[in-house]
Amino acid sequence: MSSTTGGGPGWSPGRRIVLVGPMGSGKSTVGLVLGRRLGLQRLDADDLFVTQHGAISDYFSRNGEPAFRQAEEEVIGEVLSRAEPCVLSLGGGAVLSAQTRDRLRHGSHVVYLTVAEDAALARLNGGLGRPVLAGDPGRTWRRILAERHALYREVSQWTVDTTGRSTEDLATHIIRLVRQAETTTPTTGAVHP
Repeated sequence: MSSTTGGGPGWSPGRRIVLVGPMGSGKSTVGLVLGRRLGLQRLDADDLFVTQHGAISDYFSRNGEPAFRQAEEEVIGEVLSRAEPCVLSLGGGAVLSAQTRDRLRHGSHVVYLTVAEDAALARLNGGLGRPVLAGDPGRTWRRILAERHALYREVSQWTVDTTGRSTEDLATHIIRLVRQAETTTPTTGAVHP
């Protein structure tokens, strides 16, 4: 197996890889490593939103959550309408959109990244800079995850726990899953350690 791709010399997936999961699960960080190792464009839905609409917190404050979710859906839809493979990291709430969930079922390998609460909060600096976690970060994080967990499972082919694992290890594992899926029939919703 090639040390640069984890998928073998010259191998690249035929479909996009999309990472979903709660805040602090590692979607952006793992996405960067996957993109680099596979030689694919790496896109982050939050970054794309900021480029088109400005700071998420400002947009959210000015326009409210429904308008934010609609604009987010449009940003993600534009990427999902492209034919070329890429690595796409979605914001934690992107799966709230039924249209986004439907689009994810076509042409994407979707990986649900999970993480233990304490690890997520450590990665998120205890919620600093995340207004949605203000007050009681742990309780809020658990509530948000509880509201979205079933949606993450609904859209994903695999669930991968990121707790205590390096991004390189996670990227290697995801590349193996995707490569295997492209050479065999995948099992929807499979859980992988």
